Amino acid sequence: MKVQNSEQNRPGLVHGIKSAVIGGAVGYAAKYALPLTTQEMDSDYKHVVNLIKRNAMKAKKEFMDKIKDLPTKSLAHDAYISSSKDFAKRGVCTYNHALKKIRPTAPFVIAGAVTGLVASFVHNVFKTDVK
Repeated sequence: MKVQNSEQNRPGLVHGIKSAVIGGAVGYAAKYALPLTTQEMDSDYKHVVNLIKRNAMKAKKEFMDKIKDLPTKSLAHDAYISSSKDFAKRGVCTYNHALKKIRPTAPFVIAGAVTGLVASFVHNVFKTDVK
């Protein structure tokens, strides 16, 4: 078995640091990619979502009441009606994104970095150098 001094072992350390940085970046991305948990969807969340939906339906109903007596509807009316159907859904998605944004970042980044380090360690342990 060949023994290497620590100066020749630098690429393993650099590989570990790169893996930790990549893992941290993946952890940061996971903060936004993971869905909301049941703890985050508490009664306040349900109240805000219901408020968004109620206001969207109220605005749509008011608009429909104003234009229902028109004999012909323009393309703008049709476009507004079709866009108002998606308004509540977009409002809820925006609120979900805001909740994900206020999540603490550190646990996601640390978990990703540790996972990257462990993966780097396992890779270095099981790699085989064929010469």
